[in-house]
Amino acid sequence: MDRIKKTKRLLEQSGQSTVEFILTFAFGVSLILVIFNTAMNFATGYLVHYATFMASRVYLTQDNFTGTVGNSAPALSGAEEKAKSAFNIYKLTVFNVSNESFKINPAGNTDPSTYMTVGGVTTFELPIDILEKVAGSKKLEMTSESFIGKEVTRAECASRTCFGITGTESCDDTYDITLYDDGC
Repeated sequence: MDRIKKTKRLLEQSGQSTVEFILTFAFGVSLILVIFNTAMNFATGYLVHYATFMASRVYLTQDNFTGTVGNSAPALSGAEEKAKSAFNIYKLTVFNVSNESFKINPAGNTDPSTYMTVGGVTTFELPIDILEKVAGSKKLEMTSESFIGKEVTRAECASRTCFGITGTESCDDTYDITLYDDGC
């Protein structure tokens, strides 16, 4: 009789380890996928930040040598397009980061509070969870900023150097001066 009771008890518990395994396996796989996706988000973020930095450098060093002094907009013609093409070189669309997410904070304003915010900004979204089972459909909004500050154009540098030597912004009347400056 004892054997029959023990056998019945064993048969009643026969699927318990399978259920525990399935629940534990599902949790473990979900955790591994979240960790993998977090690593991919960090790698994507670093790549986007590098692309933003490089595109910002292209924008900030662009100078078409027009000789325009004052408003630096004519000297920066084409700088934004060149910066965007430098950003697009990195093919970030593979990581679901659109090329249109890169924007430029333009130069040309002389306000000291905004001078250091000249450069590139990229704002993009990445999923927290690949399967959308652990965190749902929530997304991380990530921003990469590269505010290096705009260097003055060569014409402005020459004008400042000339003003320091002659007291005027134009050195056209002085023929015996050779402008040399190691940075403005």
